[in-house]
Amino acid sequence: LLRRLVTLISAQAALGASSQAFRKQAEGASQAARQYLEDNDALRKQLQESGGAPSPNRDENEKLKAKVESLKEELELSKK
Repeated sequence: LLRRLVTLISAQAALGASSQAFRKQAEGASQAARQYLEDNDALRKQLQESGGAPSPNRDENEKLKAKVESLKEELELSKK
């Protein structure tokens, strides 16, 4: 009985540490996504102030969309 109790307590500690690591990873991904959005907004404002019309490269735009989607998926997985 005591051996089983010790095993369960050990497993709980390992799961708690794993959960905390996932939480930190999710916070980091969220912070990175927030920073990307802020940078994007700043660049758009600079472009508007300079009078230029936005002409994003299609390939670059698709890559950024894919990265955003992967970050969203990673965040959802880490929340679970």
